[in-house]
Amino acid sequence: MRSISQGNDTVDPAHRSLVVWSIVTSLTSGGAEMLVSNLSAALSARGVTNRVIALCDASVLGNTAEMEAHLAAQIDKGGGDFVSLELSRKRGPLEGAAALRKLLVASAPDVIHCHTARAVAMVALSGFRGPVVLTHHNTRLSFPSYLFRLFDLVVDRYVAISPELEATYRKLTRRPITVIPNAAAREFGVGAPRTAVGKPCRILSVGTISDQKNYGLLLETAAALRESHRDAVMPRFMIAGGGAGLEELRQRSENMGLSKAVEFLGERSDVRELMASADILLNTSTYEGLPIAIIEAMGMGLPILATDVAGNRDLVVDGVNGLLARPGDPKSLAQAIGRVIGNAELYQSLSQGAVQKSGQFSIDGSADQHLALYRTARR
Repeated sequence: MRSISQGNDTVDPAHRSLVVWSIVTSLTSGGAEMLVSNLSAALSARGVTNRVIALCDASVLGNTAEMEAHLAAQIDKGGGDFVSLELSRKRGPLEGAAALRKLLVASAPDVIHCHTARAVAMVALSGFRGPVVLTHHNTRLSFPSYLFRLFDLVVDRYVAISPELEATYRKLTRRPITVIPNAAAREFGVGAPRTAVGKPCRILSVGTISDQKNYGLLLETAAALRESHRDAVMPRFMIAGGGAGLEELRQRSENMGLSKAVEFLGERSDVRELMASADILLNTSTYEGLPIAIIEAMGMGLPILATDVAGNRDLVVDGVNGLLARPGDPKSLAQAIGRVIGNAELYQSLSQGAVQKSGQFSIDGSADQHLALYRTARR
């Protein structure tokens, strides 16, 4: 078991009335992990003793130790602490329960919040008898739905990050459900909309290389845009994300002749700076939960171009803060990009709409809602 950070004493221990453990798969740049990292400081500022627990090291799942260290330092700076259970890639329930049991011997939390369903069985077998909260971070289940009958034996309350997740819970569980949308860190805010597209236009995508993010569609969109805008300056596509499929995607891009149009940035800790220098955020996912990258980009004034799928459509109002395109249709996305690049008035309007929409997803509001939930669960 490895502790990367030990927290600090910025809040008087006498005022730490609540101890919360938040469990994630690993400390990477995924949506659940970014939310938990962002919440840590906000909860600490509210007097919560917050420990973030990863089931395994980032490198076990093909992610970078650098990002893990960056997020651990962020948690530490905000007043929390981070511990990796150092489980194997299988992350079996008995293995996880044994590791959690060792932590519980030293100290016990008031509430355990599982941000991965895999952790529920581990908590149940660890001997912890306090309240348990579960947040599933995607509209698609990564496990059989009948498992909710077992989850209900352990989980006291569920958090839904979107209307789709709430509807899923309503069908599958009898436990209380609280809707708390995802949120971005305070640093993702500019307060003013963008006024013009750069030349070339810089189109940023953020997220782990995976089937869900469907970056193959991004490549096909870039190819379609190249064909339809032969006499125009080709936009620059940038992908900020790592993962096991990165090299394969890079090779596919080269085979399509897109090496000058598509740049692979790898997993990055400077997403705010990347968004500050970009003109548009592009999301090509086949499904989502409530993507934090879109919330962050809206706060930075970026118009959003996204596939019309659950999660994306909860954030993007077509024609207001971005444009939605048919899933799996590169020509539709290419046309949307062409519209935004070629119409300065539309670009400015979408940017203004993005800034306004981002105000609905503050980290402080999310922290207040989570704290209220923990206090209720604790009773």
